Amino acid sequence: MPQSAAQRLDKIKDLPPMPHTLQKVLQEMDSIASSAKRLEAIVRQDPVLAAKILKIANSPAYGLSGQVQTIAHAVVVLGFGEVRNLVIGISLTQAFDDSNGLKDFQARDMWMHCIGVATASMEIASLTEGLDPEEFFTMGLIHDIGRFLMCSFFQDDLQKILEIQAEKKIPLYAAEEIYGLSHAEVGAYIAAKWNLNQRMISAVRYHHHPKSAGPEEKTSAVIFLADQICHKLGIGWSSKWLPEKIQLPKALGINGTRVQQAARKLQEKKQELEQEWSQALGG
Repeated sequence: MPQSAAQRLDKIKDLPPMPHTLQKVLQEMDSIASSAKRLEAIVRQDPVLAAKILKIANSPAYGLSGQVQTIAHAVVVLGFGEVRNLVIGISLTQAFDDSNGLKDFQARDMWMHCIGVATASMEIASLTEGLDPEEFFTMGLIHDIGRFLMCSFFQDDLQKILEIQAEKKIPLYAAEEIYGLSHAEVGAYIAAKWNLNQRMISAVRYHHHPKSAGPEEKTSAVIFLADQICHKLGIGWSSKWLPEKIQLPKALGINGTRVQQAARKLQEKKQELEQEWSQALGG
């Protein structure tokens, strides 16, 4: 990122702080003693979040309309991992204004893309030796966080980037790099500001260029591959002029057949994913 852009970010007084609920949940994920009861206690402290979790648990998909009245019951119905991921996702989306006024960047579509990448990242990580799938949901969810900041604070720059993209017929991230203001670098800035760990910061910074991630190449490669799959499947927002073929990073040590299987699983889950998270992102 050009120094002037970093200085501009430093001067912005209303950059979104890390959501308190998200911070608590990430701390719990690092705790060996993490449990459903502790997650329930965190959720109860956020009435808006709790209401959304209960709304999802009572949706027609689970056939328990009106019967789920406590977070503890919601954990039983949805599962601990699913509730944890919903908490992380809803907490993060609440931290950002969803009315940026840019027709090319609808907040709900961008969040659906991030949720798709988060889900795909967990599946890819489960196929990759030495990785813990659980931590990849958060990485996938925040990989494009810089794009939300650019929509809020760098709209003039973004319009110029879109002009470069249209002129050269290249993906948006490539146009950003030509212009000198990348959503990946802006995202890494806020991730560092939130004191997220180095693996998460690297996943955000290098999700378009995993080979540049050094010791975190494999981690960044998971997000890189998940991002491509979600664009191909049309989950949420997508850039124009993306490559036709998916690039499979060698660092992952998995073959194309397994990637196709992961993509099919996500395709099968696409409608369910969109319905569930549509409620989570709604009022």
